[in-house]
Amino acid sequence: MILSTRNICMVHFTLLNAICYKLLTAPADISGHGLVFILGRAMRLPDAQFSKDDPAIGLVVIVLMQLSIVDIAAYIDPSISFLSIAVPFRLTLSFIVSGVGYFSQGENIALSNSVVFTFSFLEVIFQFWLYVSVRDDRMRVIREQVPVDE
Repeated sequence: MILSTRNICMVHFTLLNAICYKLLTAPADISGHGLVFILGRAMRLPDAQFSKDDPAIGLVVIVLMQLSIVDIAAYIDPSISFLSIAVPFRLTLSFIVSGVGYFSQGENIALSNSVVFTFSFLEVIFQFWLYVSVRDDRMRVIREQVPVDE
């Protein structure tokens, strides 16, 4: 693995907090970011526009901060049992959200826009990466517990 489970959790924590900071200070920068633009156009999704006085941004920031707290808790105590249960659920939810965003093709602008799709797509990547890392850690622990016959 390139990064350990703890490091992936820290990178994800940092990314979520950077998004929260940008949403609070300059939300238009998020909706106008190059990656959001490219993925939104590639999937033919409508652009989302954020304004600084949008009350929904506060709710989004609170939810993202709660997700980041789970990551920092996993960083402090990288319990394989907790992560092996939580990560598949987070991966499945991210996959469902990105699928709904893509397949509804603008019918529900709250879920089917470039920002939501980009975020959920990046979450799928991070959660899958974390899932593979946790699986490798679990296999390493199992190998260490099995006695080697010589």
